[in-house]
Amino acid sequence: MKDDYVSQVKDMCRLLYPSNTNIDYFPTNFVVRDGLIYYIDFECNNYMDEWNFENWGIKYWSKTPEFMEYWNSHR
Repeated sequence: MKDDYVSQVKDMCRLLYPSNTNIDYFPTNFVVRDGLIYYIDFECNNYMDEWNFENWGIKYWSKTPEFMEYWNSHR
C-alpha cells in the first residue's frame, strides 16, 4: 500500500461528497494501473458521514485493528 493511494482516494472524495455520494471504500474495490487507482465496484450510495472515507474506509487502508481483524478472518 502506497501513501499516494490514500491521497488519490481523498481526491475522489473531494468530488464525491459535494455530489452527495459515497462509494464502497474497501480496498478490494480498487485496482492500480500505472500508479493510479481506479474504483471498479458499482456501489454508490447517498452521502452519510458514518460511511465516508474518513470515518469508515480509511480503517481498511492501513494496519488498523479493523483491518487486521478482517485480514485474520479472511486468509
